[in-house]
Amino acid sequence: MPTTTTTTSDQSRRSSTGSTRRASVRRALPVLGFLAGALLWWPVGFLGVRPWPHLPLDVFAGDALFLGATAAAASVSLLVRSPWPRLLVVVLASGLGWLVDTPTGRYPHEQEVLAVLLGGAALVGILLGARGAKGPLAAATVLAVVAGLSPATWPRGLALALALALPFAVATWQRVAPTLLSLVRLVVTWLVFALLARALSYGWDLVRPGAGGVPVGQQARTVADAAWDFVRTQWWTHSQALASSSTRWFVTAAVLAVVIVVLRAGHGALRRRSSPLRRLTPGGRRVKPGGRRVTAGGRPPRYRSGRATHGRAPYASSWSSGGRVTSGGRRR
Repeated sequence: MPTTTTTTSDQSRRSSTGSTRRASVRRALPVLGFLAGALLWWPVGFLGVRPWPHLPLDVFAGDALFLGATAAAASVSLLVRSPWPRLLVVVLASGLGWLVDTPTGRYPHEQEVLAVLLGGAALVGILLGARGAKGPLAAATVLAVVAGLSPATWPRGLALALALALPFAVATWQRVAPTLLSLVRLVVTWLVFALLARALSYGWDLVRPGAGGVPVGQQARTVADAAWDFVRTQWWTHSQALASSSTRWFVTAAVLAVVIVVLRAGHGALRRRSSPLRRLTPGGRRVKPGGRRVTAGGRPPRYRSGRATHGRAPYASSWSSGGRVTSGGRRR
């Protein structure tokens, strides 16, 4: 009995320490997400497009501004789960970028158009990234959208690799088909948003802000018509070329998936080895989390005159449904 009590005390102490550690991690996650979102806003959207911390606040680069701000806001929305801190990061980052590169207004309505593009991109990105908190598959979908939309150079491929590796965080041998379907869906999502981004850039190339007498609405319709023509005529060619040029990121995704599977297997093995039902006392008896000894069949023993009955009638039983029990354990 002292051995069992000591083992139970050690288990309770370790359980309390683990609970305290998990609570500390849960409290730190929102702060870490806030910092990560603030640090990644500019690289995800504009790395390679402009030097840090500048934004493409130019009417000729309105497509890069809209796409980059949308991808950046979606990444912030994925990392920062609370609505108001999420909005605060996006608004502050966009406002600072606007202050660093305030448009000169050399063309009619230039500042208004760029402000609408930046603000609309922030709103669309927040809405796209908000569903990423639902689980690994939802987060992978947001990463696929970011990889398709972002005009940035380096993080775009990394986001695609992470998106294709995340489904293996919840994959099992019984869910092979759903995992494969999730991978196909993620690739299609990435290709669709990449096609839309390229179509917008194609249409924006026709913008002529210096042309006198052309209203903003007419130029917006010109951009939309050209973008739709690109989608209608070039969707297969563009998608095929994009998939062929992203082979290295597919390989990176495969490596990350293997790492995730190995880590999950190792974590599961450690949990099985440290399970309380498999811990043995020095006497060789298994101990349940509450400290009660169990028999080989997994049931707690019941005692009669100091000996376990293993489910038989106890020694001093009272009236039963079939009569009174004698001292020998037989009914009258």
